[in-house]
Amino acid sequence: MHARSPLVRLGGMNPIVCARCETDLEYVGTKKFHEGTRMWGFALGDLGELFVNRESFDVYVCPRCGRVELFVDGIGEKFRPH
Repeated sequence: MHARSPLVRLGGMNPIVCARCETDLEYVGTKKFHEGTRMWGFALGDLGELFVNRESFDVYVCPRCGRVELFVDGIGEKFRPH
């Protein structure tokens, strides 16, 4: 039997399970990732940030093996507990 971490279940929803060790993943928040060079912001200030791609991801972590899963923020959230 695999260890299960405590997880708040919304509406009887099944937790996301680690593909490696089958432990319930824990939601650790939404993180913003910056793609591309930081030179635009340096050279052009706030205007340069318009040319930078930023994505937000919901992050889930396995407390047993450390595996991380990322899900695009705003897509399919009704299928994920958090």
